Amino acid sequence: MSSKSEKISDAIGELDETIINEADKKRTVPKGGISKQKRSGVKMIVKIISAAACIAVIGGLIMSNITGGGFTDISVPAEALAEAVYPEAAQYPDEQEFIKSNGEWDNKGYDMAYGPWREQGKQRRVAGQKIGTEAYGFYKTSAEEFLSDGTQENRAYSPVNVYMALAMLAETAGGNSRGQILGLLGSDGIDGLREQAKNMWLANYRNDGATTSILANSLWLDDGAEFKRDAVSALAENYLASVYRGDTASEEMTAALREWLDKQTGGLLGEAAENTELYPETVMALCSTVYFRAKWDLEFRAEKNDTKTFHAPDGDIQTEFMNAANDYGEYFAGEDFGAMRLDFADGGRMWFILPDEDKTVDDVLAAGDYLDLMNFGLVSEIENIPCKTLIINYSVPKFDISSEIGLADGLKELGVTDVFDSEKSDFSPITDAGGLFVSEAKHAVRVQIDEEGCTAAAFTEMSFAGGAALPPEEEMDFILDRPFIFVIESDTNQPLFIGTVYNPGND
Repeated sequence: MSSKSEKISDAIGELDETIINEADKKRTVPKGGISKQKRSGVKMIVKIISAAACIAVIGGLIMSNITGGGFTDISVPAEALAEAVYPEAAQYPDEQEFIKSNGEWDNKGYDMAYGPWREQGKQRRVAGQKIGTEAYGFYKTSAEEFLSDGTQENRAYSPVNVYMALAMLAETAGGNSRGQILGLLGSDGIDGLREQAKNMWLANYRNDGATTSILANSLWLDDGAEFKRDAVSALAENYLASVYRGDTASEEMTAALREWLDKQTGGLLGEAAENTELYPETVMALCSTVYFRAKWDLEFRAEKNDTKTFHAPDGDIQTEFMNAANDYGEYFAGEDFGAMRLDFADGGRMWFILPDEDKTVDDVLAAGDYLDLMNFGLVSEIENIPCKTLIINYSVPKFDISSEIGLADGLKELGVTDVFDSEKSDFSPITDAGGLFVSEAKHAVRVQIDEEGCTAAAFTEMSFAGGAALPPEEEMDFILDRPFIFVIESDTNQPLFIGTVYNPGND
């Protein structure tokens, strides 16, 4: 990364409007564009790749290779036109460091360290509150589309990540192609979408030593195609996207992209990254990643684990359950589900949503009320979902699930069709080349929970009558022994992952 790149001045403040690397200034490019067209007579493919990774652990047992604000140490065999510079975050103060040699507490020193960390948390939450309800509309409709397919198989999906990938796609699209994406994301124009994406980035960025939550974007351009500088700059400035240019037909460029994806997701998606490829017809690739790492607030103790029966659709199975109790747990009785949450130590939580006996996972997804549990963090003010505080004895099965979701058909069902059609697609904001289209879309995800916490990774590739009643007693058992839904929620109430577990014994 160039030391001359302008940095973002405030750790959680406004994004810097100028992050184009000096390399871009030094290059000589044709007027109005970047490079020249070298291919003709072929259908040109746009690839959009988004990936998300989440780690939630007790202590530091699972270490990631993410350091600083992001990654720049990849061996890119291409020119870096822009490289994202991440904010410097105030670190969560380690209390042990403020105990003096005589055993006294250094209250002044602690307050001086804690103050900046607390302030950046406030600014992050302000950004989260600016994320409009239209984003939640997308979260609900897309989750139902991509998680409900009638197969009763384990699935997981990252709404925030796919939102960011589609926002970047909208930046490159024009006309009806852009309008369809804006309609799905609930935005009335590109300026509003940029502001929404910026707030989503700010609300989810954390690298404070207590929690790691980083959204990263990149744009990979073929050196044989001509691109418009304004669109490239807009992606760099508004989405903090690193921009690379090289021969997309080369093995070296594919290797660099795989390396970038692998590093940005903390090494969790190595196999999926290895299956990602740039083809000779690929003109550009848009990449978006999310990485999340946090600690459980209340850990599971392995000695309390036992074996229980899980009622899977294809038959009962015996599986290992983790057991614990919460003396002041909150149980939520939805219209067709019951739910509880496990908090992370420094903000955020994982929800477990159990459909009523006469309801299915698809019923709950279709209603969409389960996402109202987040309600922008106002848990005590959730309307239409009664809540009771009591002793909850909960049993959660250990699971490690993987799934791949084809997004193209789902996006078409949701109204985004033109970008997949070379005769209808419009990518004029970024290039005047015709025949550009998105040829493939897939979303690969892995989620794992155990005593230490939760590990999850998602990878998306696109080529261009009665509800649950409140318990009458002051103590209850909450046993996830049949198909259920989970939501991994950030501390600013964004659903980083939503998934369905039909069989915790399947990976």
